[in-house]
Amino acid sequence: MKHPDYTDDETALADSAEGWLKFVDNGYLNKQEQTDNGYEEQRWSELTDLGWASIALPERVGGAAGTLAQVGVALRECGRAGYATPLLSTARAVTLLDLVQGRDTVFDGVLRGVVAGNALALVAPPDGQLGVRPDGDGYLLEGRASTVEWLAQADSAVFAVPVANTDEVLVAVLQTGGLDITPVPSIDNELQATLTPGARVGADVPAVVVPAAAAARALGRADLLRASSMVGGCEAVLDLTAKYALERHQFGQPIGAFQAVRQHLGRMSMALDAARLSTNEALSLEPESPARPAAMDAVALFVAGRSYVEVALTAAQLHGGIGTTVDHVLHHHYRRAKGMQLRSGRPANRLREIHRSLVVRGDGGLW
Repeated sequence: MKHPDYTDDETALADSAEGWLKFVDNGYLNKQEQTDNGYEEQRWSELTDLGWASIALPERVGGAAGTLAQVGVALRECGRAGYATPLLSTARAVTLLDLVQGRDTVFDGVLRGVVAGNALALVAPPDGQLGVRPDGDGYLLEGRASTVEWLAQADSAVFAVPVANTDEVLVAVLQTGGLDITPVPSIDNELQATLTPGARVGADVPAVVVPAAAAARALGRADLLRASSMVGGCEAVLDLTAKYALERHQFGQPIGAFQAVRQHLGRMSMALDAARLSTNEALSLEPESPARPAAMDAVALFVAGRSYVEVALTAAQLHGGIGTTVDHVLHHHYRRAKGMQLRSGRPANRLREIHRSLVVRGDGGLW
């Protein structure tokens, strides 16, 4: 059952996405994870033909002029299935590009490429590992090596990194072929690679320099798509666990009849609600709304990550450990939960940012 707060269009999209993802099961995910590419090219072609990454893009570049919430619906269904492709990184990247360019068209060529099927990686380390400094008529990438999801498989990399000694951020698109990339093992089925600094951003690449606050707002909106994927994961794990609690019998009755199990399920449900409600609210309110606290996106991302980990850990306990074996689909969510949370940055740093915004500065007031 889809959530009652979906619009009719979102419900139709969710039903369509769920139907397309019917081929995904534990066996498929296990096999997919062992491939060098991490996903099937044919499936990616079908997915991009459906336009999931470009739903919210303007019609002038071939997008559907939809809403970010609709993109979130598609990613939530992928999260439910535990399905891994460059869709999340691509959707986050195009959200950032479309927002920072505003009425300009500097990134329109890149966005048209995504509509045609190109995959993007988003290089925007949440804890400041990378930056650029002016170098002639361009910039030089410097800092610490950073791990980026789907970087080795992407056609281009979208950078959103601070400019040294300024309060500005460079947003630029570079071809991955010119970057120093080393594939590394991933905790889950979202493949990743390490990017070593040293690349030069020349004057001939699509790029803009924007105020740090504007870049942070755009990245916050893009991060809501990761939160949506984690909400979908929470939903799937709770559904699996509730079903198991009715099917698994002990002492002559379903384990769901025992009070301790019911309490665990109740806490899982509350964690899901916290993630779902905070993400839905952040997606539904316009960025310029006076009722929208500046930290709303950060809160949604933090809560979704915490909830996904809590739900996955509790599910593994209630499944008696089978949920951590490759024979059960839960093991994908068990690993994806922590992987997704870690890619959001250090939880302590996110809490400090939320505290500074809501408590110290009082941005937008409290809910």
